[in-house]
Amino acid sequence: MVMKLKNRTILITGGSSGIGKCLADQLHDSGNRVIVVSRSAESSRADDVALSCDLTDECSVIRLADLIKSRNLEPSILINNAAIQSTSKFTDHDFNFNTIQSEVTLNFTAVAWLTSLLLPILRGQESSAIVNISSGLALYPKTSSAVYCATKAALHSFSQSLRYQLEGTNVSVHEALLALVDTPMTHGRGRGKMTAPAAAASIIAGLGNDKNEIYVGKARYLPVLARISPWLTRKILNREATP
Repeated sequence: MVMKLKNRTILITGGSSGIGKCLADQLHDSGNRVIVVSRSAESSRADDVALSCDLTDECSVIRLADLIKSRNLEPSILINNAAIQSTSKFTDHDFNFNTIQSEVTLNFTAVAWLTSLLLPILRGQESSAIVNISSGLALYPKTSSAVYCATKAALHSFSQSLRYQLEGTNVSVHEALLALVDTPMTHGRGRGKMTAPAAAASIIAGLGNDKNEIYVGKARYLPVLARISPWLTRKILNREATP
């Protein structure tokens, strides 16, 4: 089954910059209504809907869901894209204890909150989808950013389990596993980055082909490498600064 990606209402978290903005731009240009959710409630297009929400705050997320319902926005595709990454190791002198909770909450807990709150809307439509933007680090973590890697591993497991729960319903569950992408979050990190527009285009193409797991950029080599040599895959991911 090919997912319809035209004349849909699509909600994107973290849609004001980076990959989220590129997804919003490309999906808008292909004839969709886009709801951009960010802290600033900014969108580059006047005909998009921009909503402000602190996704690390449970009450703010609940208010967002209530607002979506009261305004009858009715998204048929939810793209959970917003994320942050702390680069410090626990052993580094500049490691910040206070970033742990916000990183876990934004990268994983908020996804579960939004999924729960918006699922009734998604299930009330003819066909709908949940798309979780993840990373190759969900499968093979790197040395730095242990909390970020753990949240992406949790998101990967969550996506699989949710897909099982919604099997046979009108809601499909997809996960995009990315390699290193050139975004504000990865500024100054790593080399050989994929551009954000190219990453967004790859995600959209994967959705158009109804792929449950979309491997983007160099991440597409992970399934093959993992089968051939898990040890080598761990070594490569440990060395490279993937997102």
